Amino acid sequence: MVFSYKNFRGDTYYLHSTQTKKGNPRYHFAKKIDESTSEDKFPKGYEVYEEPNGKVYARKKTKAMLNPAEISIISDGMKKYSEVSDFKLDIKKNIVSIYANESTEEESLIPLSLKHKYYEAKMRFILIDEEARTFVVERFCYLGSVDDWIDLDCSDDLSELVKEYVQHIGKESFYELM
Repeated sequence: MVFSYKNFRGDTYYLHSTQTKKGNPRYHFAKKIDESTSEDKFPKGYEVYEEPNGKVYARKKTKAMLNPAEISIISDGMKKYSEVSDFKLDIKKNIVSIYANESTEEESLIPLSLKHKYYEAKMRFILIDEEARTFVVERFCYLGSVDDWIDLDCSDDLSELVKEYVQHIGKESFYELM
């Protein structure tokens, strides 16, 4: 039985492995089974990682730099302060990125199938000092010539950063943040 994983869209991915030039295993997921490279067991030291839009990877486990309470502050802050209810948090090492699905009022009258939802990176919180627990908040800039992250603020009070900035996600005021 090939190891499989079903993403949030309902697509099934199957685990495969190949070898690097040095002979080490390289793991990846695909939507089709290839009997010559399929794997029955998930490898130790790896984890299944699903991107906010559903792409699935096998990646090496990494040490979590953010504690569950900090992740909870961001998640709970989105629920409390933001009008965007359809969001996902993407956690990588010292960064928590907020991805949002911002449907228009007309689109929300017709429920989007999971196959057609798209989540876009909006804001992220970066832990820059592990001892002092200092964070930088950034928003994604859509100016064509920039298309990159821009710094907004820095503080050792994550709750205040979340309260001050996530409220702008999904509003015109988001684009005025500098």
